[in-house]
Amino acid sequence: MFLGGLIFFSHLLNKLFDKTKIPNVLILITIGIIVGFFIDNKMYFGEVGRVFTTITLIIILFESGVGLKLQELKSSILSATLVTIINFIFSAGIVVGITMWLANFDFTTALFLGSILGGTSSAVVIPMVRQLNMGHKAGTVLLLESAFTDVLCLVVGLAVLESMKAGDIEATTILGDMAKSFLLAILLGLFCGFAWSLLLNWIRGIKNSMFTTLALVFIVYGGAELLGLNGGIAALSFGIVLGNSEYFDKMKLWKRIFRIETAKLNDNEKNFFSEIVFVLQTYFFVYIGIVIEFGTPMIYLISTMIVCLVILARIPTMRLMVRKDCTPDDKLLMSVMMPKGLVPAILASIPLQEGLPYGQEIAEIGYAVVLTSIIMCSLLIIILGKKKNHKETEDIATVLPIENQTGNDNTEQTTAETIHEPDNN
Repeated sequence: MFLGGLIFFSHLLNKLFDKTKIPNVLILITIGIIVGFFIDNKMYFGEVGRVFTTITLIIILFESGVGLKLQELKSSILSATLVTIINFIFSAGIVVGITMWLANFDFTTALFLGSILGGTSSAVVIPMVRQLNMGHKAGTVLLLESAFTDVLCLVVGLAVLESMKAGDIEATTILGDMAKSFLLAILLGLFCGFAWSLLLNWIRGIKNSMFTTLALVFIVYGGAELLGLNGGIAALSFGIVLGNSEYFDKMKLWKRIFRIETAKLNDNEKNFFSEIVFVLQTYFFVYIGIVIEFGTPMIYLISTMIVCLVILARIPTMRLMVRKDCTPDDKLLMSVMMPKGLVPAILASIPLQEGLPYGQEIAEIGYAVVLTSIIMCSLLIIILGKKKNHKETEDIATVLPIENQTGNDNTEQTTAETIHEPDNN
């Protein structure tokens, strides 16, 4: 009854968002926190939940890739890359400075926490972007930033974790692992997407084949992870190819090499994937609320300082790096769109599990920043959303009288000019 009721309630929240501007993310996490008080042993629930959260992340990234068009991608890729790198460096630096100052961490420990908290969460950002009335450029930049920072947080975080164990940081190793994980994952996703677009028409002839595309996404993700690459980027690349496969048939070189026409996902398949994403993300946010562990008040003071400073650091970045095709309101929304999620929640618990120094403090601060960032992001979206609606209402209310007044003035001016115009004859 509870699981079924959540779906109906989530549909209701989507309808209420248009009026209240309260993201369903905030309410669903609150429900999860309340439910968590009635669960005595969260350990087993958390272990099972890792499989569930991974599946959710795979499908959300794939379905988002399907919705990205090449024109939007071309216009946003440079801005997204610059935004990702600058925001990641600034965010990680803020975490390092605050934790060394207030939590008395050594540099390596602070760098580990900074690296896992330096990005944004795809599983949280993407549903929020879909609820907001943002431009295509802004939405695409945020989507790409969240996907890219998942790679940065995983690769840099795990590399620094090894440095914590060894007592030495090797920057060249970290950069090499990042390049390998990122580029090779893209190539794997592109190759599988091209191959599947050639086979999809034939696959549709098989009975009950709707789920085969998602099955292949799981295989692509798992294969990338086994090769030491980032499965999320591979799934995103796979979705981008399938979402833009019709462009291949227009290329002369493609027609010369391949005699078979490529297939694109039809509306039924896209709606099917969208429905699955809706269900999974509903349960995902409730799960996040259940497994969140609360620390001391000092921990939440540190997390609040981190989140506030990260938001302030994002404002100039968004204004400078995203100039074209973005309104000032979109840039402001992009600045507050920095929620943390799955990656830091998982990585923050590893030092504690392996008995490393400051393991308990890392886990508590990591969970606190995840929760605080989602709450503050949601509250700021509510405030900015209402201001945006109020501004649009005022603009509509003032434009018409101004136009009427302008029209009357022009009429009077024309009449005056006609009366006083000298007779040339």
